[in-house]
Amino acid sequence: MSDLTKTQNRGRSNARTVLKRIFEIREIVIFLLVMLLAVFMALNHQQFLTTANVRIIGNYMATDMIIGAFLTISLIAGNTDFSVGSNMGCSAFVCGLLLNAGYSIPVSIAGGLLVGCVIGALNAFIIVNLKVLPMIATMGTWMTFKGVGLMIINSRALSNFPVAFKNIVQEGSVFGIPILIVVMLIVTVTASLLLKYVSFFHQAYFIGSNKESARISGINVTKFVYVLYILIGFFAALAGVLSISRYGSAPASLGQGVEFRVISALLIGGVSLNGGEGSIAGTFLGILLMALIANALTLFAVDANLQNVLIGAIMVISVAIDEANRRRQK
Repeated sequence: MSDLTKTQNRGRSNARTVLKRIFEIREIVIFLLVMLLAVFMALNHQQFLTTANVRIIGNYMATDMIIGAFLTISLIAGNTDFSVGSNMGCSAFVCGLLLNAGYSIPVSIAGGLLVGCVIGALNAFIIVNLKVLPMIATMGTWMTFKGVGLMIINSRALSNFPVAFKNIVQEGSVFGIPILIVVMLIVTVTASLLLKYVSFFHQAYFIGSNKESARISGINVTKFVYVLYILIGFFAALAGVLSISRYGSAPASLGQGVEFRVISALLIGGVSLNGGEGSIAGTFLGILLMALIANALTLFAVDANLQNVLIGAIMVISVAIDEANRRRQK
């Protein structure tokens, strides 16, 4: 074999190795999928790149990302939360009831956010003090607060909110960017910086990899769980409050299905249900991909029920891929 042939073969081998390593990075794969879907939609539907539709996509993913940012850190530590949808609805209902009762906007918002924090603290108490598995604990509180939320509003929509409250999201903007998207970006960047540079949050990777070893090494796992679940509760409540400001009402269905949509997006983004893996960037891309899929189905007038079918399928496939990757690494 000539030297030229050997050089060419080494070049091909190196190129394949580089490509393999690139495609092993989940964020790059999802980014490519997002770009492919965006290009496909731009070429096949003239409304896709309009300012109005981009705003719709941004608003659609905003509440999911506000919830998903700190949920990502919790999942990296091996602690999931299926109660975020019920928390979102229940907290928003309390805010709406306070507004209807004549309380000021700041007091009403604070009341809703406080409910979210209390639900988060309750989740942490059940997990830490009662030793219940996070999935079981939060599925229990998911059902509990779904019922509580519907009870306090008598299963009817709340409306007649003050114009000033509705204008927070409906009219609010920063340099022309809708306030809901601005809040999403602030929460995303903050969570990303905390996870990367603040040791308290970065220890999520150590806790998720081996909780007992983390505890033995001096990490206060109990404190970590309480702080993260309270933060998740706070941001789920914030998403709920912003949602009813955007809609101008609080429908009884508010928050239903959000937990599965967000967790599916996190799994797509590379967060493992087993803990120890994940990133805020991956979560953002996973939520963006889900938003693009939902938008594509809407633009092509596909049955809305198909979205639930796709979410379920994506969730199963993502978990299967995650397990396959773990087996390969072992």
